[in-house]
Amino acid sequence: MSFQNKLLSAIRNSGSVLCTGLDPIPEAMPPELRRQYDTDRELVLAWCRRIIEQTKTGTAAYKVNLAYFEAIGPEGLTLLDEVLDAIPSGKVLIADAKRGDVPHSNERYKVAFFDRLGFDAITLSPFMGTETLVPFLGDASRAVYALTLTSNPGAAELMTRPFGKAPSLSAHLATLLRTCAAQHPGALGMVIGATQSEVYGPVLDAYPEAPLLIPGVGAQSGSITELERHLAGHPGIPLINVSRGLSAFDPESGESWDVQIADNTARFKKAFQTISDRYLT
Repeated sequence: MSFQNKLLSAIRNSGSVLCTGLDPIPEAMPPELRRQYDTDRELVLAWCRRIIEQTKTGTAAYKVNLAYFEAIGPEGLTLLDEVLDAIPSGKVLIADAKRGDVPHSNERYKVAFFDRLGFDAITLSPFMGTETLVPFLGDASRAVYALTLTSNPGAAELMTRPFGKAPSLSAHLATLLRTCAAQHPGALGMVIGATQSEVYGPVLDAYPEAPLLIPGVGAQSGSITELERHLAGHPGIPLINVSRGLSAFDPESGESWDVQIADNTARFKKAFQTISDRYLT
């Protein structure tokens, strides 16, 4: 199955373009959960399994941030394997790795993340040139989401500045990505931050068919209304990622933290419904 078909199927089966981000920070987890486990490894596995259980019916994809697993130490990769095993089949699995290196090194990253760990997609930095993305683009069942217009404030130092004849470096990069995508069978999409609504337009216009991975909603307060407006004319299929916004819990609420996660999932699914509906028929 092509990546595009798997993506569309996952959205239709879940009824949503929601992507759940797994960013496990042991010290930020609920105290009642922390008391049950002696090691960070056990705690992270239990937390991830609970998040997956409470989000699985309403999410199309899971974005796993590798930094949080690497921070566990030597056991991080085996822990990651166990977490991936807990995710139901049919979901899109995204390695949020943000790797970026010369092609022969990226070939080994491709083996690690696609061949060994079984991810469907990976986030990559394209700032060493689009040639560095090519090792990941040989298989139509896999995808790359290239960092194009990120949600962090520091993006203003480079990404939103004019570049040559393009209104921004991000818009120039989108043009390069579109050219690269046409030359390879793998899907090549863009990471576009939801906090960047003022400068979306030229980037989306430069690569209108791009699949999109959109962080910045939730804890970073990106505007869903602005996303609706800009995505209305964008044929590429989006996934809207929420990480901390889903796993956040209120110790004073009276509900258990995992019930709060289920409530958060339902709330974001409803908030994205206008966008999701475009891909459900």
